[in-house]
Amino acid sequence: MVEAERMTGGSSYGSHPEYLPDFMNDPRDDDGRQVVKLDLAENRALAAATLSRFPAATGDVIDFESTPFEDRLWWDDEEHWTRMAAELLSSYVQRGERIAVIWGNYLMPAVTMPADVAVRHARDILDAGPHFWIHPLGGSVLIECLMDGQVTVVTIPSR
Repeated sequence: MVEAERMTGGSSYGSHPEYLPDFMNDPRDDDGRQVVKLDLAENRALAAATLSRFPAATGDVIDFESTPFEDRLWWDDEEHWTRMAAELLSSYVQRGERIAVIWGNYLMPAVTMPADVAVRHARDILDAGPHFWIHPLGGSVLIECLMDGQVTVVTIPSR
């Protein structure tokens, strides 16, 4: 599933953290200090537990033609996305839990943060694009967020 890793051998993973939303790189930002950037080994472990368990469609999005999903939603604009992100995370994340954000751009390191930080910065996360996945750590779902407004919630298959 993680096509970029196969193509680069991991050598460029996370090489451009400046592409992340600004708050994630600001040591003075209270929310930014709660963001943890994953190294290559941590990213591979996260991918093995999440994305790599799904078949890929063209590119590196999940093939939902062959994978059943729990829910599919659409956002119309950034404001709608911000409300949707808050609703989704409140449904799938326990209070105080962390979530991981895995970017469709392999140059950006995957990150973890408290869910409330992700809700406060949902628009910043969306703007970083191109597409991304949110995984509530300790949870069994993956939320795929595409730039065309499609958001799909899927249960991660066990091995």
